[in-house]
Amino acid sequence: MKSRFLIRATEALLYILSAVVLTCLALAISSRSAFEFFEQYYGGGSAAGMYVFMALAAALAEWILWELILVMRTVTRDPFTERNARALFRMGIVAEIAAGLFALKCATLFSPMTAVFALVMALSGLFSLVLSGVFARAVEYKRENDLTI
Repeated sequence: MKSRFLIRATEALLYILSAVVLTCLALAISSRSAFEFFEQYYGGGSAAGMYVFMALAAALAEWILWELILVMRTVTRDPFTERNARALFRMGIVAEIAAGLFALKCATLFSPMTAVFALVMALSGLFSLVLSGVFARAVEYKRENDLTI
């Protein structure tokens, strides 16, 4: 009972976070005031670059969130599937791309939090890649076990 509540609560939080990211992305793309904010805060030269950076970062975050939502749907049934192993691998690659994006932003317009985000994304990507290997191996063991019984 307790673990089912935790799974449902996690799914709900993932949906809420996904909705927040999508809303922010939609507002940033459709609102002229968002671009004006970037122009005012970052200056005329790098405003467009920051606008694109924020949109790309939000899109990558949304991709990772939806992969997590799809993985969470299988937790109550059978989480050790090839689809989940591939999803973890894709999340790892996307997180590494996001880490590169944040590192590129650090190289052009440094801020300490961007460096922290780059490090967190790189570590999260590595964690996800390792976990995808573990899941792939678990799928192999499960398949062998199913054949022997």
